[in-house]
Amino acid sequence: MMICPECGAPEMSCQSVFDECLVKEFTDAGYGAVHHLTMAAYMLQHSSKLSCDGWLHMRELLREFLVENKSPSFIRQQNKDLVDSGKRKFKITSRDGQPVISQTVWTRTILNIRLDNAEVYCADVTAWAKSVLDESEKIVFCG
Repeated sequence: MMICPECGAPEMSCQSVFDECLVKEFTDAGYGAVHHLTMAAYMLQHSSKLSCDGWLHMRELLREFLVENKSPSFIRQQNKDLVDSGKRKFKITSRDGQPVISQTVWTRTILNIRLDNAEVYCADVTAWAKSVLDESEKIVFCG
């Protein structure tokens, strides 16, 4: 079985489950309540989509959401100048598509998310995001 070289999930399943999650989040507000966590956790586990600075920024966002309990709207307001492409001092997305962190064995991946109902989904995404934050904080270097 082929596995995703970045998060360890079966290679073909990883992106398709992420896409399925996004469909749920954009069509049902109950699922969408954790969209900010889904995006951050997925991007941290798939570092080829981010620059090193973008990865570190995403990890900080996840920490602010989970540890400081800041809302997505508060974060958007707080960071509007920081992430404005005309004012931003760093690149968020990857220029070369190469992972910025070494292959990591993650305790949870997007495949641990159940789509049964919004309550189960939100609990699973939150648990996944917490594990990603905890494990990503042990990564001291990227790039």
